[in-house]
Amino acid sequence: MLARAGLIRKSSCNCRRCYSFSIPDYHPKVRAIPFAFPPEAAITHVGPTAASVTRSFSPSTIREELGCLAGSFIAKHLPAIGYQTIQPERTQALYYPSWCIDAEAEAKAWFSPNPEDPPEVVTVHFQHAELPGNGMDLARISLRDETVTCKNTEPFTPALTNQHGYEILCLPFNISPLELLSRARDTSFGVAKVDDDFRFDPRSIKLNLVAAYPILIPVYVLQYAPQGPYSRVTIIVEANAEPGRYYVHFVNGPDLRKLPAQEFFGEEDFIAMGVSGSKCRFSPCIISPRSRPSASEDLCAWMSNFVEDRGAPLRLTSKQPISMDDCRVREWTEQEILPVHEWMQLGKDLIRTRGMIKTISTVNVDQIKVFEFPPRMNTDPKKVAAGLQGFFKAEGERLRKLEETRAARTPAWWRQWQDSQKTN
Repeated sequence: MLARAGLIRKSSCNCRRCYSFSIPDYHPKVRAIPFAFPPEAAITHVGPTAASVTRSFSPSTIREELGCLAGSFIAKHLPAIGYQTIQPERTQALYYPSWCIDAEAEAKAWFSPNPEDPPEVVTVHFQHAELPGNGMDLARISLRDETVTCKNTEPFTPALTNQHGYEILCLPFNISPLELLSRARDTSFGVAKVDDDFRFDPRSIKLNLVAAYPILIPVYVLQYAPQGPYSRVTIIVEANAEPGRYYVHFVNGPDLRKLPAQEFFGEEDFIAMGVSGSKCRFSPCIISPRSRPSASEDLCAWMSNFVEDRGAPLRLTSKQPISMDDCRVREWTEQEILPVHEWMQLGKDLIRTRGMIKTISTVNVDQIKVFEFPPRMNTDPKKVAAGLQGFFKAEGERLRKLEETRAARTPAWWRQWQDSQKTN
């Protein structure tokens, strides 16, 4: 039951509820982030917010609600005094499936509202991107802080289903990023509009490399029941590090009235609170063409709106079982990640070098004029032209070596997948 006793001191009793859950048959490639703190810490962390958003401001309960809010604030910021925070009606520790994505993709895109303009080939890098792995509502929010790395994970074992004395509910993977990419190409009927000046053709998407790492993210789901016929409140707390970011979600019903807090937040569905990373969960970086500095942010906003839509979880959920035997599914370890990131960095170097060579190649060496200030000895334009040609030749050789190095460093599993596509 929800504690509504206002300024109640902590009880010495420490009750723990355990449930019997079936554990999905996770593939050995799946890694998990251990829970960094017990649910009691999560409850205390969100206590002042929970006590605020569940207030009905009813004359009959306002004194009790204010006492509960004060007690929750003291419990969080002055724990030595011994007050108890507001208690949820139900607490559930949860492992939510997620994907970390490293990829390089190309597509035809337009950076003009004019439909007659020719498309450009755009190259995009996704590094450390976060995609949901299960089609429940949590798919619409980011649950992996940008500071989390593979060093924070360990191979999933049944021992991880019980932590801090609580049994963990483990959800299955039912969203595949590899399938989503195929569906985007195969089922698209037109150009995707990012904004008025940026469009791309999903059917033209070509993956130069993609690595998908399956991970389990720890969260606590806290459910609060306000006094009276009001909407229930669910708070989702990230548990991969010290208590920080969490989300407030109002659960409406046909016979329930909206809480005053809902009127304040308006149409917001999952309200992010606490310390939060500012980096986009998808982290797209358009490396070519380099003349579009804002396009990466525009693409991030478009992807965020797509995934955060209320109907997105159903659209993203696969109709088939998720196969992790695909060689593009990798274990999230440094041994797997570093070669991919090195290969992607070589791609950036290639794009930069090609751009430089393209710029130099437009220079007409016969029309070079040398201006010196302050005036010095007369410089022979022919020597300048010869130097420019020498630089051009050196950059061409550097480009050739970069291409050879990148080809040689292509991960063996990606070459294996490419070969498998040729035989199909």
